[in-house]
Amino acid sequence: MKILNSKKCFGGWLFLIVFFSMVVFLSSCGTKNPALTSAKIYLKLTPPDYEKAMQQLQIALQQEPENAEAHFLLGKLYAEKKMYKEMLEEFQKAETGKLKPEQLEEIQQIKKRKWTEVLNSGIRLGKRRKQVDQYKLELLTDFSNYAGYKDSLKAISADLEDGGRFTWDSYQKFSEAKPVLEELEAMLEREAVQRYQLAIQMDSTRYEPFVNLAAEYVRKDELEMALGYYQKAYQIKPDDSNVMNDYATTLLGVKKFEKALSLYERILEKDPTNVNALVNVAMIYARKGETEKALSTYSVIISIDPEYRDAYFNRGLLSLAKAQDKISVLKSYKDSLEKNSKDKKLLSRYQSVQEDYNRIFAKVEGDFKKTKEIDPGDKDAFFHLGLLYLSRAQILEPGQEQNNDFSQAESFFKKSLELDPQDTESIKYLGFSLLSQKKWEEASLNLERLVESDPTDREAWGYLAIAYARLGKRDKAEEAFKKSGR
Repeated sequence: MKILNSKKCFGGWLFLIVFFSMVVFLSSCGTKNPALTSAKIYLKLTPPDYEKAMQQLQIALQQEPENAEAHFLLGKLYAEKKMYKEMLEEFQKAETGKLKPEQLEEIQQIKKRKWTEVLNSGIRLGKRRKQVDQYKLELLTDFSNYAGYKDSLKAISADLEDGGRFTWDSYQKFSEAKPVLEELEAMLEREAVQRYQLAIQMDSTRYEPFVNLAAEYVRKDELEMALGYYQKAYQIKPDDSNVMNDYATTLLGVKKFEKALSLYERILEKDPTNVNALVNVAMIYARKGETEKALSTYSVIISIDPEYRDAYFNRGLLSLAKAQDKISVLKSYKDSLEKNSKDKKLLSRYQSVQEDYNRIFAKVEGDFKKTKEIDPGDKDAFFHLGLLYLSRAQILEPGQEQNNDFSQAESFFKKSLELDPQDTESIKYLGFSLLSQKKWEEASLNLERLVESDPTDREAWGYLAIAYARLGKRDKAEEAFKKSGR
């Protein structure tokens, strides 16, 4: 026992001797602040005693608030403890004071290491938020499997400050868990945003945190906020295709077409076969009313990817609009020719427009047929084919050709309704196609379905009035006519 006590005593004396020696050494190096001296000693221990060092540094700063070295050491300590905000605050204060060049260099090296750490932690938090959102959707569908999610939710919330207050074992139904899941999502989002902002404070010359912040605001549909961050990322990394694409897409979302177009053009300079950029360029041209440029761009897309369904469909839509314009011109010329049948110039113009219309018709038909060939379930392709034939039938003379077009329109509208029985537009135009073929009974049945689902559709009531009148249902025809507002 005496031997053990003497060892303990000797060990205690040895620590005091070492401690005293370090105090003497540090004092001889010119340190005038005793608390700062003590902090350095605690930091040199193996392992370092960070808690006591922190206490001494805080005391040192109470005595000398401007002591740059104390701020420097406290910043390093916060870095070790992953207290990033506090670390930055201390380093900023240290940098305004008198530090040795090697200390200033060390601050930069620490910030560089911690920047990566902070950015990655923000990305992890963002991924966990997505994970919780997915859990929420799955549990909404089937809450009986909740037990299989609890451990994961506990682990996710455990890393958050105040995350321990969630009682994941207590929820018995989705309505109880839903608000807590949403709160956890919000907390993860806030933490992720804070990490990205801290990364920017550490190094504002790196583009990655700006991109991640922008993505967070895009997800929340706060596009103006997102634009500011994408703009900064683009200024830092102007040749990065992903930055340009995300920035351009957001500009497109807020209808800043010219700026978006200039970015997509830059992307296409680097990568002329970038289909995503080409699709958006075509969309911008279409919205600006530059139809020919849009059509040309969709043709480029198709040359790159011959199975790109939407390119065919959108090109078909633009061409269909051109066809409708030609129909208006043809009707006008036709009316004029009825009054001036011997006017050769007028006849020549009519024939020229008729030829243009026929070419456009063939293009529209080809694009929509290709669309349904690629995707037989594309209801819109069938619907617009129906519109194409229905429109042409109205400029044809009564006879077999016109009847064929009405019949074609009928079949396409019926196919559209097979794919979507509730599509009111298909029901309406099917009713009109049937009326045009004098299929009064079938037309009335379809139009009755339409006015049942939408009693305010005056056009449908007007068609129904015609069908009832042709069927000899006078009272119903009068009632329908009144509801048509005519």
